[in-house]
Amino acid sequence: MKHPIKIMQIGDGNFIRGFFDLAVEQLQVPCSIVSVAATARGKTVKQLEEQQLQFTVMERGLKNGEVIEEETTVKIIQDTIHPYENWHTFLQYAQSETLEMIVSNTTEAGIYYENIPYPTACPTSYAAKLTVFLEQYYNHFQGKKQLAIVPLELIEQNGSTLKTICLQHAKDWNLPTAFNEWLATLTFCNTLVDRIVTGYPQDYQGEDALYTVCEPYFLFVIDQKEPFKHWPTSLDFPFVFDDLDMYRKRKVAILNGSHILLSAFGKIFNYTTVREAFSHAGVRVFIEKVTNDFTQRFQVDEHYQQDVFERFLNPFIEHQLYDIQLNELSKWQTRIAPYAETEIYYQALALGMYAMNPTRFSMRESDQVIEKLAEIHNHFEQGQTEPMQQFIEQHFQCDATKVIQQLSTINSLLEEIACDN
Repeated sequence: MKHPIKIMQIGDGNFIRGFFDLAVEQLQVPCSIVSVAATARGKTVKQLEEQQLQFTVMERGLKNGEVIEEETTVKIIQDTIHPYENWHTFLQYAQSETLEMIVSNTTEAGIYYENIPYPTACPTSYAAKLTVFLEQYYNHFQGKKQLAIVPLELIEQNGSTLKTICLQHAKDWNLPTAFNEWLATLTFCNTLVDRIVTGYPQDYQGEDALYTVCEPYFLFVIDQKEPFKHWPTSLDFPFVFDDLDMYRKRKVAILNGSHILLSAFGKIFNYTTVREAFSHAGVRVFIEKVTNDFTQRFQVDEHYQQDVFERFLNPFIEHQLYDIQLNELSKWQTRIAPYAETEIYYQALALGMYAMNPTRFSMRESDQVIEKLAEIHNHFEQGQTEPMQQFIEQHFQCDATKVIQQLSTINSLLEEIACDN
């Protein structure tokens, strides 16, 4: 039985299929989806049409200590649009009586503003596409119906940012005041998505060109419940309606903070993946001390920490530490430095500074950053601590003296960690 199309999704990549589409399918939400290509080069629309609008998602990994592998055939997509080839068809959906929600995943780079003329063909920018679509929707229904906008892009305040850009486009294009006022009343949800979707597996032998693999862990945090108030609920696919700040803070500190620590240990002990590094007993103990400290100080649910550790050990995901090491200085700044008020966090930052020594380890940073780090480490090894202190104060904004104290005895700490294995 086909349900009415209530959702338009902009973007049809691995993540939205393995996260949102699978959740709608598994929750048995009584609706269907029209899937819209986000970019001109997208091939998924054609592949979906060749596969009768169906695809398979495999959830693989550890859940409550047990290995699970579960396949689901997702059938909730009922129509597709390639707006770069059929702009008029895309705009025709603005006359849909059943449409309730527009969901998007256009990647972090997809939500941006550029001052462009009113589009007469499909614009590259998602916000520009959305503004034109909403204008058409407003005109057709004379402002008497509303849509909820639910972006999944991994940027802070994604809904608020998208709304601000849409309002700016409306202003740039001198759209009627009544439309601008209606646009300002629409619900743009801020969201936080948390699931690793690795996509098409290299060892897959089947015929599904859209076969998608993801981990069992799923979390969808949304700051407004209204658009989802009639949706079914499930412990396997938790939709949490709450303030996003704590969820974002704990994800950055525990999941992403552990990742940057593991990347440093990978350099020091020659590990290449998250799972390899976290399987080192001494490394795991150190990371547990760091995350325990954060969990206790900020009263975070301890189950989240255990869920993250279980995800690190997923035997089906090869998360490369090399990928995490890209622009690592900024990651130490945002994931570890803000919480550097205790000894274990000073040790963690000292470990970061040790691993960011270009004369010892390779770095994926700008030439300017690498040159500066090489200079301060050279001075430090000659007994001149002032350049190191200034660098730490400037970039980490914490008590640099305590970080330097830990850095001075870092070899003892590393020997202790190595011996714990």
